Amino acid sequence: MRPYPQTHYAATRSDDAQWPALEADCEVETCVIGGGLAGLATALGLAERGRSVVLLEANRMGWGASGRNGGFASAGYPLSMRDLVAQRGLSDAAALWRLSVEALSVVSRRAEALGPDTLQGHGALRCRIAWQPDTLREHVGWMNEQFAAGLVHLPAGELGALLATEAYADGFLNPASLQIQPLNLARGMAHAAAAAGARLHEGSEVVAIEAAGAARKVVARSGSVTARHVVLAGGAHLGMLHAGLGLATVPVASFVVATKPASEQLRAAIRTGFAVSDTRVATDYYRVLPDGRLLWGGRANAFEYAPETVRGLLKRDIARIYPQLADLEIESAWSGLMPIARHRMPVIGPLAEGLWAAACFGGLGLVNTTLAGELIASAIAEGDDRHRHFAPFGLPFAGGTYGRAAFQFIYWRHQLEDWVKRPRARKRGRPAVTEGQP
Repeated sequence: MRPYPQTHYAATRSDDAQWPALEADCEVETCVIGGGLAGLATALGLAERGRSVVLLEANRMGWGASGRNGGFASAGYPLSMRDLVAQRGLSDAAALWRLSVEALSVVSRRAEALGPDTLQGHGALRCRIAWQPDTLREHVGWMNEQFAAGLVHLPAGELGALLATEAYADGFLNPASLQIQPLNLARGMAHAAAAAGARLHEGSEVVAIEAAGAARKVVARSGSVTARHVVLAGGAHLGMLHAGLGLATVPVASFVVATKPASEQLRAAIRTGFAVSDTRVATDYYRVLPDGRLLWGGRANAFEYAPETVRGLLKRDIARIYPQLADLEIESAWSGLMPIARHRMPVIGPLAEGLWAAACFGGLGLVNTTLAGELIASAIAEGDDRHRHFAPFGLPFAGGTYGRAAFQFIYWRHQLEDWVKRPRARKRGRPAVTEGQP
């Protein structure tokens, strides 16, 4: 069992309770593989409905991307709502939007119950880089008209009063977004699931899933669980326990740093309590933490970098947007692997009779992991079939090992496009923004 990596979240976690490893054979209705947010949401949802469930985690609860992300919780999917409408039609897209909005309300309720150490703020800004096409106002109007999204467009003057940077042209506020300490959320959900009757086991790596009559036998290193239902919720660390899911998943690394406290310096540059991101594919995302630190994330790569490399890259990214913050000291740096599918939608639902997937949340997992857990738990316990909305996306082959290389080239292409467009923006008189090398 590996300990938590050295992240700001691990250093500020609200408790350090541990759960025992599985050391025997047992039978249960449902076995959940993976103690991240998706697995914990499933176990909690089942336990709240009075069903028997065992959860197996190879390391610590929330050890992977669930406990390392930027802490932004918003409704929506990695695939844009416009693309969803184009692919599935307005009615199906609206149903998918409503499911994500409902999940956000569940996350909000759970985080609020855990207190300010978990729910750290409300609201998020999305900003258009100065040289990007001027389409944000229209996008806000369309989202509000079609989905009652509640977005608020901020023209340059209003945005500039909040963010002291020339990098952005305009933006919009999503007041429904939440800012969350994700590891505290995961651990709080683990405590709630255990209190409701779920059996949780850390240090219990699953090595095989075997047929056992009408059930399946989940084999760990020091025990096994025979269950009628098995839920695969191991994220990027699931490996090839299910070949189809493994070959449809591309693990992608994202990177985060936290600075030392610098409240006064940050207040002069980031004059808002809202979280912030931009509309590029190679996006930056950041927020000022309650203790006066800046948490900054961004970039993507097919493989994780060492912490010292992350420090250098993201320190340069901070200075690119806020030159006045170039001297901030980085206190901690880390990376996490987020699984994505080729269609950019979550994989939620049955893979076979009694075998379920909760996977591929692609950077928007704080909400959609809870959506997956609730849909699967209600399907097992109540026969709910709302997971059918995700069935049309399927499990398209993502290239296996070669999928990471393909992703890397696509990401580099987007960075190159950013670099090429910036000089054109400068010629039109817009402020230029310099980018680090891919």
